[in-house]
Amino acid sequence: MLELRGHKDPSFFMRYLFHPLTVLNLTICGSLGVIEFVHTRAHLTLEQDVHGHVHRALKETPEMAKSACYELDL
Repeated sequence: MLELRGHKDPSFFMRYLFHPLTVLNLTICGSLGVIEFVHTRAHLTLEQDVHGHVHRALKETPEMAKSACYELDL
């Protein structure tokens, strides 16, 4: 059983865990964590990224990049 400083009742810990400020903090941090995960995954897979779309299009048709000021790593 959970024991915190002589308190054997688990509701002692739950009282602080389910406090509205703690829940709000966990919700905000959790939401930001999910957004960061999805955003980073989209950049890594280049499926939903605008630059990834352009990169794939230029890999398929390299002649589109002839007038550009940069070179592709093909």
